[in-house]
Amino acid sequence: MILLVITLCTFAQGINLFTPPASSKDTVAAIDFHGEKIAGPFSEWFRECDGKNTCDGKPIRYGCHSDPNNNSALLRLKGGVIFFDAKMDVDADGSPYSKQTPGKTDQPETSLRYSIAGKPSINSDRVPYIVIPQGAFASALGIELGDIAAVVYGRKRVFAVVADEGPQCKIGEGSIQLHEALGHSVCKQRAPNGDCVRIRDVGIERDVLYFIFAGTHKALLPGLKPENINARILAIGENAWRNLSGR
Repeated sequence: MILLVITLCTFAQGINLFTPPASSKDTVAAIDFHGEKIAGPFSEWFRECDGKNTCDGKPIRYGCHSDPNNNSALLRLKGGVIFFDAKMDVDADGSPYSKQTPGKTDQPETSLRYSIAGKPSINSDRVPYIVIPQGAFASALGIELGDIAAVVYGRKRVFAVVADEGPQCKIGEGSIQLHEALGHSVCKQRAPNGDCVRIRDVGIERDVLYFIFAGTHKALLPGLKPENINARILAIGENAWRNLSGR
């Protein structure tokens, strides 16, 4: 019996646990999706929110029926990289737009701040970033604010930073700049200084692929400021992607 269990476990670890959508198949062709499923309640919570508009059995103010997570995989890949697929809503937190729209779901500040005078937030309109669920998600998966992620949609791949936290049972949200970089235009009008002043609050419904490189915050955060964040995200992201893909 013991030998049978060991054999079955070994076999399970060799199974390809995710098949990418046809639109992004070439973009992630070098990625090995032989990993392990993340233990814990997270995937169940995302499905529960999609199906019942509840979170861990409790009613929530903003449910998922009209905006489902569409998450089918939550995996730990080679090197401890955390992977999941989902939708991608628009998160304007930290942008000039969010500071001028009180009362809406957008917040004026982000969870991650620069360690400089005034501790400013990460500007959604200038920096590609993603949002992770608050609560135990980050600690259970070994993720921290400031970690770098690769986000794939179709033939595009953009590097981003984990900069904000959202509802516990929702997954899949990205900054204005991340949407724009992925070819999904969400800014309807810009001011003369380039700031977005009107947003098309329509996300990507499904098939966005997220790869979070746990631990990369250690390289990003020291000395981080608005003037160098995008260059650092790109450099750290490219190196992490090479380690994952082998190319």
